[in-house]
Amino acid sequence: MADFDPRQETLNAVIRRISDLGEQSLVQLSQYISYLKWQEELWHSLLDDDESDEGADQQLVWKYDFLEAFPKARQAATRRPDLMEIKVGPATCGMVQQNALWQHPPVTGSAVVEYQFRVPGDIDRLRMQFGVGIRDGALMEGENLCAFRILVNGMRLWSTTKQSTRWERYLIDLPNLAGQSAVVQLMTDALGDARWNWAVWAEPQLLGYRNE
Repeated sequence: MADFDPRQETLNAVIRRISDLGEQSLVQLSQYISYLKWQEELWHSLLDDDESDEGADQQLVWKYDFLEAFPKARQAATRRPDLMEIKVGPATCGMVQQNALWQHPPVTGSAVVEYQFRVPGDIDRLRMQFGVGIRDGALMEGENLCAFRILVNGMRLWSTTKQSTRWERYLIDLPNLAGQSAVVQLMTDALGDARWNWAVWAEPQLLGYRNE
């Protein structure tokens, strides 16, 4: 008896369902598959480019997952928490679903999710990988923008503004902080207009490397 292959079984089930689709749906499915493949290649290329450059002689030895650590994180608003929503769950941007931190900012001020932890002492390089997006269904337009910010030990190290409902991927360097306590704050701000600010962070993680 042949070994059971769950991946092949899943593919077979998908193929059976595809065979029932009409022509227009098949065209849409083809476009969606192309988009998913592009997203996957973009995400992996961020890591591959680094490994082929200066990261080629470094080994990944430590990982900190912000979604797993969320139950211990501190949640706050810099002003009033009106309409602020913070939680962890699946989020879809541009029809691509990811596990994410939901962080709808309040009407005024910023939403803050704060993590405190200690970085291992044998880390030579610290990086952060994540995606940001506005969930599908949001109707942001005109000057309605949402700000995303990352602060480390009180210093802003990265920020962007976003309006489109699609994921954008990032891989950034952080201060080394080997053997030190660190405070990382993920922040969103509606910049004066909180309507449709369905802000989400996709799978944020810290990556610690050691020189070989």
